[in-house]
Amino acid sequence: MVDLLIHGGTIVTANGTMKASILVDNGKITKVSGQDRFEADERIDATGLHIIPGLIDTHVHFRDPGMTQKEDFLSGTRSAAKGGVTTIFDMPTTQPVVTSRQRFIDKLKIVGPKAVVDFALYGGVGVDNLSELKGLAEAGAVAFKTYMVAPPSQRVNEYAGTFVTDAASLYRVMEQVKMVGRILCIHAEDDNTVRFFTERLQVQGRHDALAHSDSRPPLTEALAVSQALMISEVLQVRIHLLHISTSAAVALMHRWKKNSVATAETCPHYLLLTREALKEHGPNAKFNPPPRDRPDNEALWRGLADGTIDMIASDHAPHSVQEKEEGRYDIWKAPPGTPGVESRLPLLLTEMQRKRLTLEDIVRFCSTQPARIFGIYPRKGEIAEGSDADLALVDLRREWTLTCDELETKAKETFLFEGRKVRGKCVATILHGKPVMMDDHIVGVPGDGRFVQPNLPA
Repeated sequence: MVDLLIHGGTIVTANGTMKASILVDNGKITKVSGQDRFEADERIDATGLHIIPGLIDTHVHFRDPGMTQKEDFLSGTRSAAKGGVTTIFDMPTTQPVVTSRQRFIDKLKIVGPKAVVDFALYGGVGVDNLSELKGLAEAGAVAFKTYMVAPPSQRVNEYAGTFVTDAASLYRVMEQVKMVGRILCIHAEDDNTVRFFTERLQVQGRHDALAHSDSRPPLTEALAVSQALMISEVLQVRIHLLHISTSAAVALMHRWKKNSVATAETCPHYLLLTREALKEHGPNAKFNPPPRDRPDNEALWRGLADGTIDMIASDHAPHSVQEKEEGRYDIWKAPPGTPGVESRLPLLLTEMQRKRLTLEDIVRFCSTQPARIFGIYPRKGEIAEGSDADLALVDLRREWTLTCDELETKAKETFLFEGRKVRGKCVATILHGKPVMMDDHIVGVPGDGRFVQPNLPA
């Protein structure tokens, strides 16, 4: 007798598919079998469905504590559950910014009781808190985050202690991160050139939405990526480049990949949107780096296909509609970021139907690779005996339309993919053998989610 039997479905891992049943007991997968004649307290008939490992989103900003008008850990993790995501990694840019062991512990106490899905937390790093990194790692930080570009003056408090703007400072940060045995995740945009282009456009009187794109051309990302890769190679420290958006960055990663310890991610909005989105959606399409051009989209798809890019995250970065609307006629006033944790899977499933990638690829980019890179595999990211029973049940035939009214995020009114027709839907999300979402309804409750730490120093 086990707690749960899921039968009749097609199991999909990064290595292939098989028709089999999954037995779950005490939150763990105890057996994957070709038979279904087992005794269980609960049975789920998955006939006609595909069962994939619960998605892992290693890049979300749930704004809790300190900016819960934009999002909080309850609304954010409900949004994750809706999109088949069973583990999220929350960034440190909350209030206060998580740059010390004590702030990490304080944040964990606040957000843990709200979590509907499992979660890990980042520590923020800059040159001023290098002595704190060991304590942050010991407290359970899954990785560290730094920005290579300074925020605008009105938002410095949100990023205090998490950005470096010169090569020497980045070198010092990488040295210390290597010593404590974690990955350094890098927002790679070059501060000097971003500031130069921004100031020049403002002097010219540019306030239109496309000015945001022009202020951060591909050069700004390429310069930062090149610098980060070079220092990483010299120090042999593991880095993870966040939200890669340009063909130039893909080319640099490809060149370094063979002898590098670097990994990289991109996001659905970089794969699917171009700078035309700024014309259509104005401030709602303002995010950093900005949307690019069609050749960049194509380069990102090629980078995924050849292994240059390792994963697809959402960079879920919600803001209130009031904050976004401040930039309607002056793009500089809008904060950057867009919600996406619950739309990542249906958007990718739709691209799968268009032969851009396979279902095994989606598992690889959104479950298995994130788990491996951040040291939580095979506990997460796999369907195998001993793994956590974190699963997403997907109906590949379901055709539907993404609408903001059905989203769980607080930032639904700023959603970029409103009205987009998609094919493929997560119909159930299972966490530790317990449904947290069934048929579009969140059935998980605050506290279902557990704090996740790396298996070993990364």
